[in-house]
Amino acid sequence: MADQFGSGAPGWGRGGSRHQQQRGSGEFRNRYEGQSYQNSTGGYQPPSQQGTYAEQQTARVEDTMKAHYEAEGTAAAVMSQLTTQRHQLQRAHDDVGDTRMKGEQAKRELDELINKVRRKKRRLQVIIAMLATVDALLFLRIAQCGGSFFCGWH
Repeated sequence: MADQFGSGAPGWGRGGSRHQQQRGSGEFRNRYEGQSYQNSTGGYQPPSQQGTYAEQQTARVEDTMKAHYEAEGTAAAVMSQLTTQRHQLQRAHDDVGDTRMKGEQAKRELDELINKVRRKKRRLQVIIAMLATVDALLFLRIAQCGGSFFCGWH
């Protein structure tokens, strides 16, 4: 059916296509039995082609080549856009990889800092415990000596 449009040799010129012969049946009846250009009294008139057969064929080849070059240009533009998008996606993928690596490195550094803080906290707790013990012993000595730090020297 694609060869009917603009080719100068529509399917109805050869007795109609199978699709056109089945029109008017079933649920598509209203759609196809209306006043279309094919059913109108004037009928479809293909564009008039002037010149000899060779000139007509040359014009068709020229039109085909124009369409071909336009399609190549469009394809090149699409390929260029796809290449640009591929590079953008690759950069985004690389950025995600870099971000993931930096996140893992930051996590390791935070874990190291947490461990350092825990070690310092333990050390301070031990120092506090030792000082509290020494303070308690000194308090007991002062209490035993009746307020004087030096018991035997009175």
